[in-house]
Amino acid sequence: MIPERTQQRSYGNGGGGRGGGRGGGRGAYYKALYGGGRGGRHGGPADGDGSRLSAAADGAWAGRQPELSGLLQSLDGKQYGLYKQLTGRRFDFGGFALVFDRIQSDAYAPPSKMRVCVAQHAAQYPREYYSTKVRAVASAHYLSQQVHRALGQLQSDGPARTGATGWQSPKGGALAIDFPGQEVLERTSVTVSDAGVEVRLTAGLPASGRTILGGRAQRMLLDVLPRMVEQALLFSSVDRDEMMGVVHCVEDQEHLRGLLAPNNLLAFVGNGAVLPRSSGVSNLPLTAEGTVPFQSPESMRVSFELPNRGRVEGMGIPRGVTLVCGGGFNGKSTLLQAIERGVYNHVPGDGRELVVTDAAAVKIKAEEGRSVCNTDIRAFINNLPFGKDTGRFCTADASGSTSMAASIQEAIEVKASALLFDEDTCATNFLVRDRRMQQLVPPEDEPITPLVSRVRELWEDMGISSVLVIGGCGDYLDVADVVVGMHRYAASDITARAKDIAHATPAAVAKAATAYGPVLDRTVSIPRELAAHKPPRAKTRWTISLFPGGSLEAPPQPAPGAEAHGMADEPDALPELDLSALDQLVSASQTRSIAHIIHAAAQDPRCKTMRELLAEAGARPLDRLCSESSVAGDLARPRPIEVALAINRLRHVDIRAPKQH
Repeated sequence: MIPERTQQRSYGNGGGGRGGGRGGGRGAYYKALYGGGRGGRHGGPADGDGSRLSAAADGAWAGRQPELSGLLQSLDGKQYGLYKQLTGRRFDFGGFALVFDRIQSDAYAPPSKMRVCVAQHAAQYPREYYSTKVRAVASAHYLSQQVHRALGQLQSDGPARTGATGWQSPKGGALAIDFPGQEVLERTSVTVSDAGVEVRLTAGLPASGRTILGGRAQRMLLDVLPRMVEQALLFSSVDRDEMMGVVHCVEDQEHLRGLLAPNNLLAFVGNGAVLPRSSGVSNLPLTAEGTVPFQSPESMRVSFELPNRGRVEGMGIPRGVTLVCGGGFNGKSTLLQAIERGVYNHVPGDGRELVVTDAAAVKIKAEEGRSVCNTDIRAFINNLPFGKDTGRFCTADASGSTSMAASIQEAIEVKASALLFDEDTCATNFLVRDRRMQQLVPPEDEPITPLVSRVRELWEDMGISSVLVIGGCGDYLDVADVVVGMHRYAASDITARAKDIAHATPAAVAKAATAYGPVLDRTVSIPRELAAHKPPRAKTRWTISLFPGGSLEAPPQPAPGAEAHGMADEPDALPELDLSALDQLVSASQTRSIAHIIHAAAQDPRCKTMRELLAEAGARPLDRLCSESSVAGDLARPRPIEVALAINRLRHVDIRAPKQH
């Protein structure tokens, strides 16, 4: 059995991650959250000359697994390819097992994949920590944080690195785990069940050039790895109250989200929530002096009883049309960003644990240059010059307004419950046409029906709510149900005043000339040549790299006159799928899952509707999204809506609208 350790570590204020930006927080807060020193992908300790470790370090754990110890000793100084002997091997350490799923081809290849399986009789986690899916996901998130921190500490304690970077300098020798952020997602990095705890790691197997460094490999696998298990994965070693705090926090958020619809709410923003982030490239909460905790206006205050936290109060945002108004730099966009991220649960201390949004709310923004295939945008764009068809609109280079129209229709197609807009990231001509412009450009010459003329119809006829951050388009006062004012990050209910202004200064919002019309469920076919030849890869949250395996033909052309230029021969459109406009993608692990879903869809010859494709992907266990033989430890569950929005942006995809009668 593994000896007990009673050392406890603080989970930190946020327990979060590097989050939604391109970097992470710094300074004391960041160190308190994740531990100091280098670790994970930044490299581990090295016995720089490749010599074997001291007897004390080697003997501590090698005796527990003499077979692996002897194998690594025998490989020292030999060609890197002999590491392949580890593939598929399982080594029992007594209380936990180490399984090698995939071995890298050389020191510069993607790292090897391995699993640590701690049997429940050794891990000893009470069932209450994983008795429901929500609890199991929360516990797995906590343990992922603990593993990351332990690896960072253990791998910073070894001999100093030489600093050499040449071909013959030591490479590898580091263990890493897919690191979760502030949002608590279903992931493959850690699972907790009656069988025990399984952790999936990557390892850069150490070498100098293509020569195996057996001593470094021994330290990594026979010293660092067992001590990580001892410190981070045994129930006797974790702070059980802290871990249960994470479980309760996530469980409360999930419960609160379930209370929104019965109470006719789209979102809830709890009193005391800290909405600002520490910087524009960090998802960590702002901790500076003077930060204003959120407080609900009295007229919008609602309260709920949560199973663990008890009674909470905050602002209830009702279904319908809600405006968020105020001067610049007063917190309008910050509030909307918290609402858009409220579709996910957050870790304790994030500041947004009590910001909860309907899970099917979608952020819409202008996205010039995106691809659109056979989307009916006539509700917003019609009567284009030269008779271009907008009933089956195709383009490889959408404008701001056509991209927004397409995004709205695509979101409605996959059952979005609400649309979120920030004036700063929208096309102005899509939002509104004021009275003067209506006089200057007659209706018959303007192809755009602005959102202000449709937003009431979206709610009243289709049940789709809208939340809009508006600073300069006063016409929306005529169509809003609720207006929230933001001043120095303090919220107030200014609905009555807004209605008085709208009555005193009518904007004459033009009613749409035609009914909205149905949004049809289209069929989707991803060409095998595009994504089936080799699985797409996602190294960041924003981009999926494609590896076409043959010549690509243009998808079926729309009706004559439709905008379809550039669909067949744009080599620059590949090999990247740009997802930077999907603000509600919060993890590269979600993007990797989307890449695997695209790969599977390209391999499937059946013709399916978008909803059928999403239903099949959603029903598949997260672990089975990857078609590769090796076990993936770097996947997280994406929302079905993000999967659909990604596929809709895939150039050369064949999306067909049903015939309309």
